[in-house]
Amino acid sequence: MAVIAVYSMKGGVGKTTMAVDLAWRFSQTGGHETLLYDLDPQGGAGFLLGHEERKVQKAISAFHHARAPRDLIEPTKYDRLSLIGADQSLRDLPVQLVRIGAKKRLAQMLSFMKGEYPRIVLDCPPMINEVSEQIMEAADLIVVPLPASPLAARAFGFIRNELAKRPGHPPVLPVLSMYDQRRKLHRWVRENAGANWPIVPASSYVEQVAVRREPIAAFANWSPAAKGLEHLHHALEAKLDQMGLGGTPPGGGKRALPGPQSRPLAAPQAEDSRVVPIRSASSAGRRDTPGMMQAPRRASEGLTRSAFSF
Repeated sequence: MAVIAVYSMKGGVGKTTMAVDLAWRFSQTGGHETLLYDLDPQGGAGFLLGHEERKVQKAISAFHHARAPRDLIEPTKYDRLSLIGADQSLRDLPVQLVRIGAKKRLAQMLSFMKGEYPRIVLDCPPMINEVSEQIMEAADLIVVPLPASPLAARAFGFIRNELAKRPGHPPVLPVLSMYDQRRKLHRWVRENAGANWPIVPASSYVEQVAVRREPIAAFANWSPAAKGLEHLHHALEAKLDQMGLGGTPPGGGKRALPGPQSRPLAAPQAEDSRVVPIRSASSAGRRDTPGMMQAPRRASEGLTRSAFSF
């Protein structure tokens, strides 16, 4: 079992869209039984998959006991993809976790589902509190979507500082999200602070995900944004293989993405959809440009290697 957390302490960065897309790809193109666990009280993950919020607000009940929350799992319309939806009861989760005093309750709950779901994707709330501490304990990988903005860089610095307090923290992969190569600041970030990050371009198709209530690959897998997410999925699977958490899905292996409908056979792929090579941060050339967003400060050399080395 591999637990992949899509986390940012800043909202509006494309976190939920990315979590839903990765869960879809793990299940559809990777062929893994996958669980998407929505921990954000807004319930965006379930909404994007076409689910309505449950009438009885009971998402928090999963944390009352250290066991698998099977009574909250519901199937989706996609094979091999299941969902634990969120609801407003999760607003009280930080207080509940403090009350029970279980520092690894989420990790304990997920451990009971090892044999059922080789891939578990967490859509995390945008905050640093007891919930984020549980997520950092439970996750095998942490994906952090970051737009090219000073506030996003500042938020990433907070996350790195938190992880620096945890020896042996899970690997962290920042992703340059909502990238627009026409903007000078975006290009500067890509060349400097984000020189070794995967890239997901800004796209109207990403906005349509919330309208269509289905992952972008289900209706526009040829688009540059979908290609960026596809490369991100490949990067995560490669890292999981390296960590010994890969494995071949039973009876299947990889599936092909659905073909474009009423589209050219080979839609052009914009240059900004590619994922830049993931390499050591120290190998990326950097320039100090007045007025531009600066690269995140190093919390420690060990943290930098862990955050940028895969």
